[in-house]
Formats: sequence, structure tokens, C-alpha cells
Amino acid sequence: MTRVLSAAPVAAHAGPPRMLGVGLILVVMIVAFESMAVGTVMPRVASDLSGLALFGWASSAFLLASLFGAVASGVVADRRGLAPGTVVSLVLFAVGLLLGGVATSMPMFVLARVVQGLGAGGLAALPWAVITTRYPETARPRMLAAMSSAWLLPVLVGPLIASVIADHFSWRPVFWGLVPVLLLAAPLCVLPLLARRGGGAALIAPAGARGQLWPALGLLVGAGALIEGLRRADAVSLVVAAAGLVGLLLAMRPLFPAGMERLAPGLPRLLALRGLLGFAFMGSGTFLPLALHDLRGLSLSGAGLVLSVGGATWTAGSWIQAQIERRWGSVYRTRTIRVALACVVVGLTLTTLSTLGAVPLWCVYIGQILGCLGMGIGYNGISLNALDSVPADGAGRLSGQLANIETLMVALSAGFAGALIARVQPLQGAFTLAFGLTLLAALTAAVAAWRLRLVGEGRKGDGV
Repeated sequence: MTRVLSAAPVAAHAGPPRMLGVGLILVVMIVAFESMAVGTVMPRVASDLSGLALFGWASSAFLLASLFGAVASGVVADRRGLAPGTVVSLVLFAVGLLLGGVATSMPMFVLARVVQGLGAGGLAALPWAVITTRYPETARPRMLAAMSSAWLLPVLVGPLIASVIADHFSWRPVFWGLVPVLLLAAPLCVLPLLARRGGGAALIAPAGARGQLWPALGLLVGAGALIEGLRRADAVSLVVAAAGLVGLLLAMRPLFPAGMERLAPGLPRLLALRGLLGFAFMGSGTFLPLALHDLRGLSLSGAGLVLSVGGATWTAGSWIQAQIERRWGSVYRTRTIRVALACVVVGLTLTTLSTLGAVPLWCVYIGQILGCLGMGIGYNGISLNALDSVPADGAGRLSGQLANIETLMVALSAGFAGALIARVQPLQGAFTLAFGLTLLAALTAAVAAWRLRLVGEGRKGDGV
């Protein structure tokens, strides 16, 4: 969960802390590279550790733990300041990387992913809190742009670098090789946070913020039980899955607006669309490399190239959406979202057919280009509509909701696919069902954007 902490105003004469800025950018790049690289090498990890039955947990455990880690780091920051929470997050992430790199079994690897996720969640939330509390208002837009740009290089080259390392050496350096870079970035982040700068050091916990910790833990436990119940094939599997589903629904109530599950107009629908898109496209990305490797014989480097092509076009889509907003504002935003979601459906369909062998393999590149272009345009458009639907003082809570629904739904998608891979044979059938679930989610989002009633297009407070 992305947390925005309120703080005493930064002194007007204070300049941006340059060392801190460099440290934050390095940390974001490390987390981004790890995020992009792991999915690429997972087929090799599952093969070497004989852990195909736990394949889905490698992604789901990380994502669910990161959701809770973001909230927990915010609570620590509220009580102790940003520096202690940052140190804990850095240590957890580093320990998780080392454990993952030396794992000798799939359960140990999944445990490493939990530890990584706890640290990554806190590190992902750190830039927002630091920019809010330590940067003058005039410097914040530039720093936010730098944080977004820090994802660009890992998105473009992370899968390729990771796949080449795994193909020619081993998948293990993809994990522990990041630790030295993390050690370099750590003092750049922590030391400026330990130094008090003007009035920006006294943090004030927002009302009710600490009350989000238990619901976040409920999401982690409930979603985990649901995934594990579906993965298991014993007598208690249905009981575990049912208990997890109930716990998940109860934990969601205090974190998300009412009506999200029925796509109610306004913010509930926008959050639901973001979640459905995350489930559909980002969720399919967690098992796409394995499917391409096992069903079409593509090397890890080939699968990495597919993901890199997608990352490049996602970035291009974000840039296109930004230019549309700059030129026309929100006038055409809803129409753009509709077209973008249609591109996601077509792209995911092509990716599915190509991966399953119904059309030539080269069609997977076209599918990824179309789908990621649609995600880059549509995802940002939905987020902007959501920001327009809440008052200015609600932006912090909304940022957490946007991050949470995305993380939760991608984790569920990865977990459901992992359960199918563990229980359905042959793998062709498992991947067919997994892609079918993601396509259903994409179609639901597209229909919601095209067919459900639209409110006040082109005005402040638009909702899809």
C-alpha cells in the first residue's frame, strides 16, 4: 500500500537532498529490476528446484507480502520516523535476495520471496513518503518524474539481462547479484533520513492510518488461504479455500469503497477496472515465460525478449496517454480508455493463441505490443479518472487503494494459475484454463468500459 504521510512543511529555502534523491532512484531501479527479472527466470528455478507445484506461490507470496510490507513500513514511519522503517525494509529485501539465491528447495525459495516482498513493499512506499516530507513543493514534480523514469531501464533490459545470465551461468546471480548494489544505495537513503532538515522531520500519523494494518494482514492471510486451498488436492482443500475467500472479502471492506465488486459507478468501478486489468494482463505475465518455454520451446532469452518488447510498448503507451492529456485534457479520456481496453483484449487473445500453438509463435510479439500499448494508455487514464473523482485531501488514501487492488488481483491471478499448473495435467490444459481466466477478466473490464453507463464525460469527477 502506498502511504502518504503528513508532515510539518519543508522549509521554503530548503533544497532537494541530492544524495537522498540518488539513493531513492537506485532503490527503485533495484526493486524494478528484481520485479522484471524474476518472472523471466522462474521456469529455470522451478525446474532446478523441482517445484512446479509451487510455481504460483513464487509470485503470489512476494506480492501479498509486499502489500502488507508497505502498510507495516508506514506504521513504523508514523511511530519512529522514516529512517528505521527504511533500514528494516532494506535489510529484509537484502536477506530475501540472499535466501532466494541460495535456495535448495522450492519451499525455501517461496519463503525467500515472502521476505523479499516484505522489504520491497516498504521500499516501494518510501519514495512517496520521502517526497512528501523531505522535498519542497516546487521540487516534487521533478522527483516524481525521476521515480517513474527509474523503472524504464529495468523494464527494457531487465528480462533480457536476467535470461542471458540464467541461460549462460545460473539463475542464482539474478538474486544475490543485486545485493552489492543495494548496499551502495542503502547509506544514500538512510543517512539523509537520519539528519533532521528544517521542519520536515516531525511526522504526524494520519487519523486511522494504523487501523489499516490488520485489514492488510487479513488480505494476506485470506488470499493466501484461498490460493493454497485451490492448489491442494486433499480433503481439507475446499474448507481452506472457502475460509480464505470469506476472510478476503471481510478484509477488503475497510480498504476499498462499497460497490466495487458490482462495478458501481464512480470510484468503485475505476478501482475494479484497474484490478481486472491487473488480473488479466499483469497476471498472465507471471506464467507467460513458463508457458512459452514449456509449450513452444522458447529459451529463457527468447521469453525475456517478449517481456522486454512488452515493457517498451507499455512505456510508449504511457507517453502517448500523457500527450493526449496535455493536448486535450480529459475531454477524450473515456473514449481513449475504451479503445485501450479493446487493445488489451485483442493483445491478450493473440498472446494466448500464439502461446497455445493455435497461431504462429511470432504473433506473441504482436499480442504483447497491442496489449502493453493498451495497458500503458488505459491504466494511466483510469488512474487519472480516479484522482479526479476524489477531493485533493483524499489523494493519499486513493494512491493506497490503487496500489492495493493491483497487487491483490495480480497475486490472485498468479495464484490461480499456479493452482491450475499444480493440479491439471497435461500442462497444455492448465495453461489453457489460466489464459481463459485472464481473458475473461479482460473482457469484463472492456465491457464495463463500453457498455455500462458513463457519467459526465469531459468534466471534473468523470467516472467510467
